[in-house]
Amino acid sequence: MPMSERPLHTHEQLRCLVQPDSIAIVGASPRAGSFGKRTLENLAGYGGQVCAVNPKYQEIDGVPCYPSLDSISQVPDCVVLCVASDVVVSMVESCAELGVGGVIIYASGFAEMPGKEGALAQARLAEISQNTGIRIAGPNCAGLLNFSTGALMHFIGGLAPDDMVRGPIGLVSQSGGIGYGILQAMDRGIGFSHFFAVGNSCDVDACDLMNYMLDDPQTSVIVTFLEGLESGQRLRELGQRALEKGKPIIICKTGQSDKSHAAIRSHTGAVVGSIEAYRALFEENGMIEVESVEGMTEIAQFFCKAPEPRAGGLGVMTTSGGLAVMAVDEAESAGVDIPPFSKQTPNDLRAIVPSFGTVANPLDITAAAQRDPDMFRDCVVTLCNETVFSVLLIAVPYAQTIVAEQRAQLICEAARNSPIPIVVAWMNEALDCPASRIYENDENVALFRSMTRAMEAIRAWQWRTAVRISRLEPSAKRLSHPKAFDAVHPVLVDAAKNNRALSERESKLVLKEYGVRTTREQLAKNRSQAIKIAEAIGFPVVLKVESADILHKSDAGLVVLDLRTAKAVGDAFDSIMARASEGFAEARVEGAVVQEMVPQGTEIIVGAKYEPGLGQVLMFGLGGVYVELLKDVAFALAPVATSRVLTKLKELKSAALLRGYRGTPGVDLDVLADQIARISEFVADAEDLVSELDVNPILARIDGATAVDAVVIPNQFARKLDQGEVHA
Repeated sequence: MPMSERPLHTHEQLRCLVQPDSIAIVGASPRAGSFGKRTLENLAGYGGQVCAVNPKYQEIDGVPCYPSLDSISQVPDCVVLCVASDVVVSMVESCAELGVGGVIIYASGFAEMPGKEGALAQARLAEISQNTGIRIAGPNCAGLLNFSTGALMHFIGGLAPDDMVRGPIGLVSQSGGIGYGILQAMDRGIGFSHFFAVGNSCDVDACDLMNYMLDDPQTSVIVTFLEGLESGQRLRELGQRALEKGKPIIICKTGQSDKSHAAIRSHTGAVVGSIEAYRALFEENGMIEVESVEGMTEIAQFFCKAPEPRAGGLGVMTTSGGLAVMAVDEAESAGVDIPPFSKQTPNDLRAIVPSFGTVANPLDITAAAQRDPDMFRDCVVTLCNETVFSVLLIAVPYAQTIVAEQRAQLICEAARNSPIPIVVAWMNEALDCPASRIYENDENVALFRSMTRAMEAIRAWQWRTAVRISRLEPSAKRLSHPKAFDAVHPVLVDAAKNNRALSERESKLVLKEYGVRTTREQLAKNRSQAIKIAEAIGFPVVLKVESADILHKSDAGLVVLDLRTAKAVGDAFDSIMARASEGFAEARVEGAVVQEMVPQGTEIIVGAKYEPGLGQVLMFGLGGVYVELLKDVAFALAPVATSRVLTKLKELKSAALLRGYRGTPGVDLDVLADQIARISEFVADAEDLVSELDVNPILARIDGATAVDAVVIPNQFARKLDQGEVHA
């Protein structure tokens, strides 16, 4: 079964691999610096049984050594292979025959290498795992570390077991080097429950290991570095479980450039890439994405220490007016509200703060606090009892003084009795000093060495709670008819079989089945028909060449707008038909569509792109020629409820245009959100039948919204485009 189709491995299925009672190291050696030697050294604090396997020795560093796996009296739970790549497959076959529960493979030279040989060997490992149930980490895996049991099964030197700090953060990384870099936070006293370096993932992947930690009582927050995944569906399942378990997942996802398009078929194809798909999935499931690995452990520490937010606002306190202004700017940029204090708080503060201090939120108690620790403490306690915000941020500009350490003790003491969490923004360059360690190692205070990261973490904390609450709400009712897809399915199948996109008219007929308002129009085969249809619709009208083989008709001059007389319609028909014949000799041209001229409005684009393993990614926002220029669009996985569409429309940078700006009329957001939600239901129903959909523009006005142009591209036709067999 392909990994994209199989369910997540359970906690019990991974127990022998991650939490073994016994471990065997095949290829163990007394040679300094060898992987076998280092693995033995790293297991010095492990409480279970450890055996070495190497026919050259009877014992290594006091550990009994056996000539082969089958000579060990008890079958080990987990086997660590410190052997060359050319014997890995046969060793894994032996492990499976013996009934070993899990195998860790250090060796590289498999699917990560060019050529077929390595890929075939890795495929064989996957086959063994699927057929026998043995769990495999790797190949090309730097190791699995379980700090709660001391099962530190890895080959990195310099990480002494005694230096390991246990804590509630679980770490998974597809890059062993980056993972070990994050793990260095232990030097500052930050503790971890596990570290899993994933490697090539022929069997066990990052999703499986994160799923294991969701059921692990030692883990409260999961931090992960991802390069790519085979199955977005399994990541979605993981995110849903994480919300149910109340365990945040913090993700740094690389590979953000998307150059996979051999041919740009639509505006949607130019804007939506795999990273937008992943981000839509993260957002849907409350996963917290960060742009870099720097500071990931600070964010994780905050989530470990902070309870559920009780309100939406933020309180700020500092001894520097400049930092107060900075806090306001950073909060606004992150979307964090700094509300005014409630009525009583300013009165309480005036009795504490000097007359030249500012009694407002942010609170600047001035440098006078340097000589008056009681005043500092009383201000902190007062703000912790404020009811209009859910967290207090204290910006600290000083570090290398006795006063800084005293202040740190005061803040930590206040935090122990505070109903809200306290965040310290460490605004100085003494990155590691006695005062900073007091904050970082306190179980109630969260330290950030960046005001920006502090605000982003607070915003993510508040946002994730909103996502969890929304999941408890009843699912939105379907808007379109339950059998709408039955009506459009034959059209999609016919287009796919005949290697063509749906024409604009067909595409809009499909949308119309889902209740989307489209233009009145009719196909004309000749000049006289075009004139007759135009007179029936009513002037002015638009003429467009009808051809599923020509996707960008406006660019090719095959669209004529604002035709107001019968003669103008006839002449336009003759002109565009001749232009189509000359410029697109091989295209199948059915005639020209005569379409009503819709009154001007705000141009909106709605698009969708199918991402394998993730599903249909919906995009919507400012349309027309601006979509690729400004990219002021929102993303979500289809289907999307009307209420969520409405929220995302209001969050766009161009939201002011939609509401009405400087005398320009706005749009009916409720109607627009309804139309977008209906389109999302279509692409969700279509699943992988549709590669791309482009509705551009929808002309939105205060009195409604009308889809003016659309194209639906079936998956089979898209593959033909990518292979160069047909041309857009």
